[in-house]
Amino acid sequence: MPKPLFSKLVAVAAIGFLCLLGGSVYGLSTGDRILLMLSILIGACSLIRFLLLLRDIRSGSYYVLSGICVKREPSLFKKSQQITFKSDEGKEYHFTFEKSIKLLEGHHYRLYFRKNSSSTEAIGSSASDLLGFEEAISSVNNS
Repeated sequence: MPKPLFSKLVAVAAIGFLCLLGGSVYGLSTGDRILLMLSILIGACSLIRFLLLLRDIRSGSYYVLSGICVKREPSLFKKSQQITFKSDEGKEYHFTFEKSIKLLEGHHYRLYFRKNSSSTEAIGSSASDLLGFEEAISSVNNS
């Protein structure tokens, strides 16, 4: 299992568990039924999200795009940025990601995307399809 996907699984599980635990303890100690129900609902939704993501990862229903970040253009008044990515096969992709995703120009990355069954194109340009990314050590020797 790739490290970025494992990290996402751990984060989803931890958030769900902590919301469930903290909200339930506080809700029971204060007698707040609404907080208790919301905590249980958040925990259940996190569990469902965890199980669906685990199923997708185990079945291999994700794409791996390996290549170099060619250009990164942050938008001035938006919370997004334009990324130009060149795959190892030479194909160029243009993505719109949140500014919190820090891809550096000239660095080699592996991007993990969710397979979209409704789309004919393998990799969508939407940030919602991005499962994670990791910097990869380039295997190209400069001789």
